Amino acid sequence: MKCQITETGYLQIPAEIAQHYFPTGAIIAILQGQDLLIMPVNYVGAGGLILKYRNARGDRSVFISEFLPDDVDFGPRDVQWDEEALALRIPLYLNQ
Repeated sequence: MKCQITETGYLQIPAEIAQHYFPTGAIIAILQGQDLLIMPVNYVGAGGLILKYRNARGDRSVFISEFLPDDVDFGPRDVQWDEEALALRIPLYLNQ
């Protein structure tokens, strides 16, 4: 699975990942060590960040700049679902 962190501070999530793991379109983001954890919110009224549609395919993006350290590596990266944390685990640095 791949996602991308852009230089403008957005996390871009492909449609298949967003639809499978984040069906409500709402998330919370937490820094854990050198990873960013993206967790689903059960319903939009509970708060959190909203995944915006980027295109007709259903790819999504969310502004995460406030969660990113100043020295984060931008660009595409391999991500994985962390069953224990119930979150999408995104490495912030490409050399991990």
